[in-house]
Amino acid sequence: MPPNRLYFGDCLDVMREDVPDGSVDLIYLDPPFNSKRLYNAYMGGAQWVAFDDTWRWHEAIDDFDDVAGTVELAGMMEGMRRILGEGPNLAYLSYMANRLRECRRVLTERGSIYLHCDPTMSHYLKVVMDAIFGRKNFRNEIVWYYKNASRGKRQLAKAHDIIFWYSMSDDYQFHRERILVPFESGMTEWRYTRGGQRGQPMPTGKTPDDVVEMPSLNAMAKERVGYPTQKPLSLLERIITTSSNEGDSVMDPFCGCGTTLHAAQALDRQWTGIDICVNACKVIETRLRSHFDIIWSDVEFIGMPKTAEDARTLAEIDSFRFERWAASLVDGMEANRKQRGDRGIDGRGRIPVRKGEFVDIVSQVKGGHTGPGDVQAFNGARQEAGADLGVFTCFADRVTPRMRDAAANAGRFMDVPVIQIHTIEDYFEGRAPRIPRPL
Repeated sequence: MPPNRLYFGDCLDVMREDVPDGSVDLIYLDPPFNSKRLYNAYMGGAQWVAFDDTWRWHEAIDDFDDVAGTVELAGMMEGMRRILGEGPNLAYLSYMANRLRECRRVLTERGSIYLHCDPTMSHYLKVVMDAIFGRKNFRNEIVWYYKNASRGKRQLAKAHDIIFWYSMSDDYQFHRERILVPFESGMTEWRYTRGGQRGQPMPTGKTPDDVVEMPSLNAMAKERVGYPTQKPLSLLERIITTSSNEGDSVMDPFCGCGTTLHAAQALDRQWTGIDICVNACKVIETRLRSHFDIIWSDVEFIGMPKTAEDARTLAEIDSFRFERWAASLVDGMEANRKQRGDRGIDGRGRIPVRKGEFVDIVSQVKGGHTGPGDVQAFNGARQEAGADLGVFTCFADRVTPRMRDAAANAGRFMDVPVIQIHTIEDYFEGRAPRIPRPL
């Protein structure tokens, strides 16, 4: 597998289609937590929704069926359904289980996986990880303790995340000597007192605890790139140093702003990053270019067209990946997790206009022939979805005057057109739809 790849797309599809069995030495993932929140990011002075951490059962039925259809995981998934019912929590776990199953497939026999989560779903995720990787391969529950200046009013202040570490087998990489910490007594030298090494100096340090005390990134930290769930570079450097060697392959299926890729590059590992957000991939490219003198011909950016002609090619060879890309071109938009049965809506977003107030926006993508009836049908789908605005995306040569008339007839909202036609060519030439901006 060629080194250093950044994919735009759903990590389930990317791993299934492009990542071979047993080709990755280390996986770190910091997926959504099922927090039921919108996470805003900032880039170039603009605010946009990085991801919507809200889950819906109808979007995850295929994930549930995929996982529950396997003999080894059927009992676990059915048990989860009895405990949780068919709702957002089961939707989240089904989504995660399907992707964690692919993570197991791509890991080498000496490989490890570190799953970052918080108390929202960690207890359920532990059960899923036990089922997929085996209880005997559980290595540690790592507590990342970052302190917290806030005070809980009716409960204790949250000040930690959980990281589950699993290996593929008993023969896993653990480079203890690289991460030793000083003895608490302050002594600089200890000696063995028994056995064949009696009298010989012991290593100058001890194995670290499973509680990692490390500050989170405050708003003014130099590392900050404007991404809401960014983790400290030192945390990822520690994980990569512990469980891999130089030249090994590191993968992050939810790579966000690219901290894992940054750490892997700095530590001379090969890396693969996957993210479903167009703007996140842009942040990563900018971040890596600003920190490393990388030979960019050795880095592959896959699934993100660089020109309108690239976009046409993608539309012809992979209509779903094209749709996912085009549905999220507008800042604040996120493509649907499920691209079939979408009832005319391919992407959704929320644009903050003032504190506590948002504008709901939907998009539809057409890669082939279009007409005024398509625009009118999309406006109906927008109304049914309860959205304030809609963006109809297609290629410029598919737009007719009658289509623009149909868009204009939809009216206006907050002094911008309710329906706007945004072409692929508009995007590459730097023209964006008119979206209400924060007041």
